[in-house]
Amino acid sequence: MKLHNIISKIGLLGTFALFSFVSIVSISVISGVIFFNFIQNNLLQRELEISSEFIQSVFLFKDPEAYIKGSTTPREKQDIQDFFRHITDIPDVFKVIIYNNKNKIIWANNPEIVGRIYTQNDELGQAYQGKPVFSIVNAKDRLENHNRYLPKGVVQFIEGYLPIWDKEHAQVIGAIELYKAPRALFETINKGRMLVIAVSILAGLFLFGLLYWIVHTAHKLIESQKRRIKLASSRAVELNERNLRRIGSELHDGPAQSLGFALLKLDSIIEDESDSDTSSKLNKKEMTVDKIRMALQDALQEIRSLSAGLVIPDLNDLCTDSAIQKVIDRHEKRTSSKVQRHLVELPPTLGISSKICIYRFIQEGLNNAFRHGQGIEQSVNIKIHNLHVIIKVRDGGPGMKDTDIDNDTEHLGLQGLRERVESLGGAFRILNNKISSGVTLIAILPI
Repeated sequence: MKLHNIISKIGLLGTFALFSFVSIVSISVISGVIFFNFIQNNLLQRELEISSEFIQSVFLFKDPEAYIKGSTTPREKQDIQDFFRHITDIPDVFKVIIYNNKNKIIWANNPEIVGRIYTQNDELGQAYQGKPVFSIVNAKDRLENHNRYLPKGVVQFIEGYLPIWDKEHAQVIGAIELYKAPRALFETINKGRMLVIAVSILAGLFLFGLLYWIVHTAHKLIESQKRRIKLASSRAVELNERNLRRIGSELHDGPAQSLGFALLKLDSIIEDESDSDTSSKLNKKEMTVDKIRMALQDALQEIRSLSAGLVIPDLNDLCTDSAIQKVIDRHEKRTSSKVQRHLVELPPTLGISSKICIYRFIQEGLNNAFRHGQGIEQSVNIKIHNLHVIIKVRDGGPGMKDTDIDNDTEHLGLQGLRERVESLGGAFRILNNKISSGVTLIAILPI
């Protein structure tokens, strides 16, 4: 099954849960096995090294070469044989074969193999180079004759090849092939295997649970943001349509009415051209022309006002502070009113989206302050608090009803401001001034 089919079937979160669970548990088990094998090999190697050091220390009580090369006197020969036999009395050792440096067996549990020479033995070759070699052997995997020396109940044992050094520890003069079955150590290792793997799996499951919780939380947040974006998009489309209808209505009721009135007056002038130009008629025509001029001027002014509200200056070349000053200056010039300013220097890190939002917020806020608040006590206040820019536009007009504040969906300008601010992760508030009359619009934007 292809990945995209799995995702479409169980979802992105389910796919993550499935693959991460399998991956983390697999990695945990593999890591546990690797870690356990490392511990096991080091423990068994140390076990064999202890036996090797013990044997070597006993060798050093007498001349080691005499033990390896043998002796000609019967008394010394018997001592050497007794010493070799005592090696098998080391705890957990059940079989020993001793070689000289010519690959010849000089002593063994099985007397039948004494005197044989083994040349095809890599482990023995490494022991002659001074490197102890060991391996873990399962008893059921070996059908050799040394299995008859195994104690009852032993299922695993250590096969080791240990070098024998001279007195100066400068040269290897022989080697010992040692078979050891430390049952207590193997039992501890087997218990440790299960413990290490169980702890690794539990740690992996904990990690999976933590990652799943993080991803699940992020997934819910993303889904919530997607729903908000979808809702905001649909509301933006609706707002654009309503804005277009509002602009069309204003054009129809404003400039179109004035232009229609001017056309009617022009028609009346054309109809009077056939008559003689008496002084009364000339005065009447002049009055009609004045009315046409005023109607056209009103229409032109309304068109310019609409255009000024729709088009903003190029803000790419302006810092945020300059853009704020520009929109306030334009409002004062257009309305012949005064705006109080309480501004702070804003950081240059604000993006173009934040600039446009602040510009539109102040522009619409001042327009409302002049239109609905009669331009009384207009003010713009900007400050920075906790890495947020707080913009307040207030007036001293009659204010708004509480029901209108709670439900601003009927006010296209205010609803558009809310959408702009919240789309940037900010907050939008409308407050009736408690001490004085009027309304305060508040926008809080992250820096």
